[in-house]
Amino acid sequence: MAQIQTGKVQKILTIFLCFLVAFFEGYDLQAPGIAAKGIAATFGLSKVEMGYVFSLGVSGMLFGAFFGGRLADYLGQKKVLMLSIAVFGIFMVITAYAPNVEVLYIARFFTGLGLGAAMPAMISGVGDEATEKNRGKLNSLMYCGLPVGASFVAILAIFLPEIKWQSLFLIGGITPLFLIPFISLVLKDKLKVIKEVQSFTAMPSTLNVLFQNKQYRHTLPLWVSFFFTLMINYILISWLPNLLMEQGLEKQQAFMVMLVFQIGAIVGTLAFGFLLDRLKLWQLTAIIYSGLFIALSLLFTTTSIPVLIVAGIMGGIFSTGGQSILYGISPIFYSGMGKVTGVGSAISLGRLGAMTGPLLTGKILALGLGTTGILIASLPTVVISAVAVASLSSFKSEQKKLTSLS
Repeated sequence: MAQIQTGKVQKILTIFLCFLVAFFEGYDLQAPGIAAKGIAATFGLSKVEMGYVFSLGVSGMLFGAFFGGRLADYLGQKKVLMLSIAVFGIFMVITAYAPNVEVLYIARFFTGLGLGAAMPAMISGVGDEATEKNRGKLNSLMYCGLPVGASFVAILAIFLPEIKWQSLFLIGGITPLFLIPFISLVLKDKLKVIKEVQSFTAMPSTLNVLFQNKQYRHTLPLWVSFFFTLMINYILISWLPNLLMEQGLEKQQAFMVMLVFQIGAIVGTLAFGFLLDRLKLWQLTAIIYSGLFIALSLLFTTTSIPVLIVAGIMGGIFSTGGQSILYGISPIFYSGMGKVTGVGSAISLGRLGAMTGPLLTGKILALGLGTTGILIASLPTVVISAVAVASLSSFKSEQKKLTSLS
């Protein structure tokens, strides 16, 4: 009985610590947008140069997700998660004290590198604590830390309008460092994984993990769905306020829509995590991507404030909520030593989409195509993502049957 109770406490603490790590990723995603004017003024940056500030962080996440996942298969999830937190915490602090733009760029890249490496380790760690019955719920509880963190930094800026941009990065850099000793005490690498690491004289190659034994049937749809879903999500996170202001909204109104977007993101993450444990994957896919299709259509075609508020909430629910579902299902397609590598590869493809979306949006706007052009480019990717995720539904159903029989 005591052992069961200890296991429950271990699970709760693991989810909570991973929630906090996700919180600081969300914080970092939102902080540069809030601090953009201050950063540009401090270093005398143009819009193009500010674009580098944004994109370097995301590019760091791409490399961190892929190589961090691979490293976690060697060293274990706990060590990599601790190292990741140390890296992104230290480099967020360096961002605040950057003496010149070169150091600023380097700091943003390595902040992203640490954040990117943390996510696959978190997802795999939560996956180790989950069963088929509660996988979606536990993953959503962890992942909702991201929109909560993004909302927190936005609210912080609203209630403390005079706060310096450096202070935002200091808060986001120093605070997560306190998580490291708790992670060291609480998180456990599963014994079966440790034994596998000790018993293998040669690690399986990344290509084998991702493609051997017809594994490509899972890897490729995951890559496609991660790429396009995160592409849409980051278009909205990066450009939505500016796009709304171009449509004629005042600054306050645009930020209001962005705030309800983040509230919707929290609701969607929790709700879809609950539904993932109860619906077939293809059913959930139909709900998410149909909702996202409608949300994008409304956001980029109307100027009605009430409609935009509803569309903003829907955008958060279905884009970030859909993204969280991908994180929730990705660990079930890989096993043992290859689990974190597989999850990390999918996340790295998602980060590539996250880089592509804002850059593509900027190019479309530069061509004078406006929000109509963005809508035309975005909607087909929603359909592609839906087809890719739905194609994975049969495998998830098979896993659920095997779990119920065991």
